[in-house]
This record gives sequence, C-alpha cells and structure tokens, in this order.
Amino acid sequence: MPETLTEAVRQYHAGHLEEAERICRAIISKPGNHAEALHLSAAIALRQENLVIAEQQVMKAIEESPAEGNFYNTLGVVLRRQGKAEQARDCYLQVLKLSPGDAEAAFNLANVLGDLEEHTEAIYYYKQACARNKQYLSAYLNLGYLYRKQGALEEAEKCFREGILQVGEKPEFLFGLGLLQLDQGRSREAQELFQQVIQCQPQYAEAHLYAGNALYALGHVVGAESEHRLCISLKPDYSIAWNNLGNDLRDQGRLVEARDAYRKALQLKPDYMRAHSNLLFSLLYDMADSQAVYEEHLKWGEIHAAGLMPLRQGIEHAHDPERRLRIGYVSPDFKEHSVAYFIEPILADYDHNDFEICCFSDVNRPDAVTERLKGHVDQWLDISACSDDAVADMIRQEDIDILVDLAGHTSRHRLLVFARKPAPIQVTYLGYPATTGMKAIDYRLTDELVDPVESDDFHSEELICLPKSFLCYAPTAISPEVSPSPCHTNGYISFGSFNHLSKVTEAVISAWSEILLRLPGSRMVLKHISLQDPSNRDRYLRLFESCGVTRDRITLLSWSESVHDHLACYAEVDIALDTFPYNGTTTTCESLWMGVPVITVAGQDHVSRVGLSLLKNAGLEDLVMHSVHEYIEKAVDLAADRKHLSILRTEMRDRISNSVLCDQQAMAMALGQAYRNIWQHYCAGQAQ
Repeated sequence: MPETLTEAVRQYHAGHLEEAERICRAIISKPGNHAEALHLSAAIALRQENLVIAEQQVMKAIEESPAEGNFYNTLGVVLRRQGKAEQARDCYLQVLKLSPGDAEAAFNLANVLGDLEEHTEAIYYYKQACARNKQYLSAYLNLGYLYRKQGALEEAEKCFREGILQVGEKPEFLFGLGLLQLDQGRSREAQELFQQVIQCQPQYAEAHLYAGNALYALGHVVGAESEHRLCISLKPDYSIAWNNLGNDLRDQGRLVEARDAYRKALQLKPDYMRAHSNLLFSLLYDMADSQAVYEEHLKWGEIHAAGLMPLRQGIEHAHDPERRLRIGYVSPDFKEHSVAYFIEPILADYDHNDFEICCFSDVNRPDAVTERLKGHVDQWLDISACSDDAVADMIRQEDIDILVDLAGHTSRHRLLVFARKPAPIQVTYLGYPATTGMKAIDYRLTDELVDPVESDDFHSEELICLPKSFLCYAPTAISPEVSPSPCHTNGYISFGSFNHLSKVTEAVISAWSEILLRLPGSRMVLKHISLQDPSNRDRYLRLFESCGVTRDRITLLSWSESVHDHLACYAEVDIALDTFPYNGTTTTCESLWMGVPVITVAGQDHVSRVGLSLLKNAGLEDLVMHSVHEYIEKAVDLAADRKHLSILRTEMRDRISNSVLCDQQAMAMALGQAYRNIWQHYCAGQAQ
C-alpha cells in the first residue's frame, strides 16, 4: 500500500489511528516539506489525548507552513485542552488574521473567550460564526447558553429558536428552551419541552434530570423522583441527580432515604457543597442527636469554607466605635418568601443616621416584594449573576462593616462569600435554625427562649440574644379578614397544619391521629405544594390510615395562586397543630394572624423552640407544651371549649398586632444596638 498522505487521511477517518500514524511517520522521515503530515500526526495525538505530542507536532507543522490558518486552529484546540486559554485565544486570532471568514475559528475563539469570562467578546465572535455560516448550530447553541448565563433570557431564546428555524426541533435546542422556561418559573412549559426531548432521545440523562426539576417545582415530587431515578439509571455517577433525588424524598417526608441520596451525591463528588448543605438541613427535621448534627456542620465548614479564608483582611476600616456603620444583608429571598415577612419590618425602621443599609440580592426573578424592599434601603446590588469571588470583591469595595447572612444552609445560600471574609464582622441571622459551622462567621443573632445558654455548645458562632424575640413579623397588607371559627358551621373541630411536609414525620402523624381518635368527628387539614402530587397525597392518607384514622377525616390542600388565597385557607381551621421537633415559623405567625391558635411542643434545640419564642412573645404561652402527651391533652381540651376558641379567634389579630412579635420599631432598635455593641467590641479589640 503506498505511503501517501491521502492514505493516512483515509485511515484516520476510518478510526485506524495507529496505521495512520505509521504512514505519517514514514512520510515525515523523507526529505521535503511535511507540514500536512505533521498536522495530521498532531490530530491523531489529539484524538488519543496525547496533548504534549500533539502540541509538538503542530508546532513543527507551523514552522514549515506559517501561513496555514488551519494549523493555528488545531494548536488552539490543543492549548485549550491543556488549560492554556490565553495562548489558545492568540492562536484563533491568528487564524482569523489569515482567514477572516473562518467560521470555525470564530466559534473556537468565542469558546475560549467564554473560558476567560470575557463574555462581551465571546458573544461578538459567536455572532460572527453564525453570520459566516447560518447552519453553524453549535454557535447558535453556545451563544444561547452564554446569553442565559448572563441573564439575557430573551436573547438566549432567539438563539435557540433560530437553531430550530434552521434545522427543525432538534433535542439540543428544545432542551435549551426548556431551561429558559424553567429559569422564568414556567415549569409546566419547561416540562413539556423536556418530554419532547425525551421522546426524541430517551437516553438523554440531562433531559430526565430537568424534567424532574420541572415536576419538583410544580409540586409533583413523586413524578420528580421517577424522572431523577431514570436519570440515575442512565448516568449512575451523576451527583446532581442524586442530590435532586434527595430533595424529592425529603419533600415526601422520607428523611432517611433523602439523607442516603445526599450522601451518595457526596460520595461521588466530595466537594459538592450544595448537597452537603442539603444533608445538614435534612438532619434538623427529626434532630435526634444535637452533637452529631453540630459536628456535621463543622465538617461542612472545614471541607468547603476553611480554605477560602484570606490570609489577611482587605480594606482597613476606620475603628471609630460611634461612627455611622455600613450594614450589608445577603439573601436569595428578597422576594415573595417567608424571609421577607421578617426582614421587611427591620429594613423599614432603621435609624439611617446610625446605619447605612446595603442589600446584596441574589434574586433571579424579582417581584413586587423585591421592589418594595428596595425602597427601604440606601443601596441595592443585584448579585444573581455574580460569582462568589466577584460578590466578595463587591462587598470589600462597598466598605461593609457588618455583613449579615439571611440564608444559612438553605437553597441558593452564599455562605462561600462569607468564607472569603469580605467584611471585618460577619453575622448569620433569621433564615436558618442552626449554626453555619463556619469560622468566618463571628456571631449568630437569636433570643434566650429559642437558644438557651446551653445552646452555645452547638454553635461555631458566638450567640447574641436580642432582648425579647429574635423575630418581628410583618403580615401582608392583603390579608383576608379573620373568619368565624368553622366549627360553628361544620359542627366539628378542624385541626390544621400548613407546615412543610418534611416536618410532618410519622411521629407527628401518630400524635395527630391520637388527637383525632380522641375526638370522634374531628378533621385534619394539611396544606403544602407537594400535595399536588396524587401519589404523595395517597402516601399521607395511608400514614393516617395506619394509625386508625380514615381518609374521609383528612383534607389535603396544595398550591394557592396568591398569598391572599393561601391565608384564606385558614378559614377551614379551628386549631393549628405545630410540627415537632421542627416547629413552624411563618406558618405559626400566619395562623395567629388569621385568628387560629397554635399548640406547640417545646424541645431542647432551636428548631424545637421557635414555637415557644413566638407564642410567648405573642402573649400565648399557655399554648406551649413540654411533652407530646401534654400537646395531645391540650388539643383535646381546647377543642372542647368552643366558646374560648371563638374569643381567641375574635381577639387574636389585635393581640398579635400589639405584641412584641409585631413591634418593628423595638426590633429595629434592638438589632441596631446589637450591631453597635459588636462593632464597639471589634474596635476595642483592634485598639489593643
């Protein structure tokens, strides 16, 4: 067989790389210009992931034929694979200098500019690639994803739709459109697109992943579980799918299985910070061992945060103990969310002579609440598209004195920003009922009811107790009027819980069932978004049945279109039963605001003492019990006194309005004093 370059190319395209390389070596061994053979030899080495040899061979090809743009293109690919992005960029620029119309070079240059976070330039060259070749599908696809990354969702959609216009409904573009719909909260439309992708490519693991994510957002947690398990069957080492499966199981109250899924995600990816945070949060729902839970939080801090602490602090802050302080709040929940009910009254009542307030908002879909919160503060910065490093730099540039985390280990937290210690004093507050486990966070704000003195042993932060309540509740302005007790119309008592179903453990259902069995004819009303899933509804009904309570005594409610409609559902409840050991917070405040008394069990840890703090500060300490037995007896006794229930219902809203729980001025003053005290302590330490 002749030792020709044509034969080598044929062997290369047939996948016979060793034979192609043998022919190339034979050609190169002879006198003459062998640039093409050297280039093919480089391509073979590239296919074999032998990047050093590939670079050597293509460099030799360029030496022999320096005006051949295709050689620089290959060198760029090799350099990018080696992580040498800046050198790769220079190669692609050289290609375009030699061949200005080269669509592939423009595409490759855009890719490497994306690696370098030079997004504006990357967009320019993706557009150039598309303009030079209308059917360059990868360019449309990558451009769409880059626009999505920047939050330019309309531009991203145009790219995906242009790809579909060029080649029809290809799975890659349908998938991209599905992601955009999910980004915008259009979960039903997203689910339909992902199903189209799955019909075309049943083995497309990522399509199953995001189909599951869309179902989860719609409250169909059992359907989400099914899709995530399909994804895992196709891609068993997919850590994200294991994490999301954990979320599905958690929201069905299947806590042991959820933790197993999170641990599997961490086994596959030990640095998977979000999965580890989800595991921590899941441990709080039944809180069997406070010390073990604390140690797991410390482990999170050591693995994910400790290495990010800077060796020295950045900007030097003026150590004047009485000067006006810059307070920064970081949260993904500056929107229609439970956190907003408790942070808004504080933001609205600050003394702006003493404090300048800056909110770092990680909200990807702002709403009317977001706009209202903006009006309360001195500065508002959107960090939703920023990396942790970029946010930390931003905080340093803004000269923040005290930085406050409002999320803890909840979804979309930014604890790794705090790990970089961008402010001299860092505090966690409000959003998470346990320690962060981080050395970089100095204090945790709480109160002595919810965190008694012995709680210090389970916190990496120093606890600062506010004078009365650690919370201040601001009910929505669109609350319905308080309705009469439904028992007078129904002829029976309706108990209720609108808590997250993760808190509704089998032990809780057992206690509720005993109450229902003690009161023949009584009913139980549960409300949560995941009760939209028929299989999940059936699971909870079966749990009640296993305790002797028939299905007809359980009412299951799911999603409400508005806060007003959600609150109106309390008209169906006479007495709210708090969950234990993880108490409700927003649900307890909502219940009281709507005239519904809440019975709680106080335990030993923060999660099991929130009800105590809320009810005592609302002047309703007689509804706080200290054992499950007392809790059951109190429910039975209160149900028997319908006259008292009516009085409570009539008086409750005024009672709450005039209590510590809704005194936003007192809360703002208490919080301000806490900030001033820790700042003065810091200044005194710096002066020594």
